[in-house]
Amino acid sequence: MKELKVEAKTVKEAIEKGLRELNLTREQVEVEVIREEKKGILGIGSEPACVIIREKSWNTIQETKPQIKSFEISLENNQIKYENPLETTKKIFSEILQLSKIDFKILNEVWDEASSTVYINFQSKDAGLLLYNNAKGLLALQHIISVIINRLSDKKIVVKIDTEEFWDKTENRLKKDVEHAIEFINRTKKPYKMKPMPAVMRKIVHDIVKNQYPNYTTFSIGQGKMRRIVIKKNLNNTTNEANSTTKEKQEDHKDIEAKSKSEETKQDVQS
Repeated sequence: MKELKVEAKTVKEAIEKGLRELNLTREQVEVEVIREEKKGILGIGSEPACVIIREKSWNTIQETKPQIKSFEISLENNQIKYENPLETTKKIFSEILQLSKIDFKILNEVWDEASSTVYINFQSKDAGLLLYNNAKGLLALQHIISVIINRLSDKKIVVKIDTEEFWDKTENRLKKDVEHAIEFINRTKKPYKMKPMPAVMRKIVHDIVKNQYPNYTTFSIGQGKMRRIVIKKNLNNTTNEANSTTKEKQEDHKDIEAKSKSEETKQDVQS
């Protein structure tokens, strides 16, 4: 476990300095403030801020797991009839949450025909259950709905389920992570390895770099839960550099669909 004591003009600057030296993100560390900065008078008596930054020890974290209830949703005998992408997605979404005994209210629903995307934003006093442990519940819910709707539809439909502004907050956090990575690359002239993340998150990172940092390239390494993105600066031959990573990016984008194709007709939902 990495640990570093850092001094800087302010607490914020000390934390940022420590993160750069450890090559970690804010979410990967714990910060202990040893001393707040003191301005002094005309520079006399001033003291820099001091913090200790420790890398989180994920293997030693003990979490109390909630009791698990299970049930099945079957597509046999046309229990769910396909009407249109938005209405059918809403019905599947509502049935799963009702069976999970989760109270909810749909705040916004959108069908974007250009991107074939259904977006549902909902409110619930139980949203914390879905956002617990890096939003695994919300991601699982979104995945299961996607599996079902795409078995019923004759064309690919993208499903996006949102609550408590999760996706906006996630994209903003990933933008900051990418910004930190770019700063690291410019300072060290070395590629930057991001932490492992699900395929849907990796796709967001690929898109951020592609749209906002055209002089940089992303590709993925690792397998399964340990798959992560590497960001590096393009060489002079940017065309060849970009082409060399096209396959890895396509694999990440296809990872989101791969699970759907391998799912059985009956889906187990955990709440």
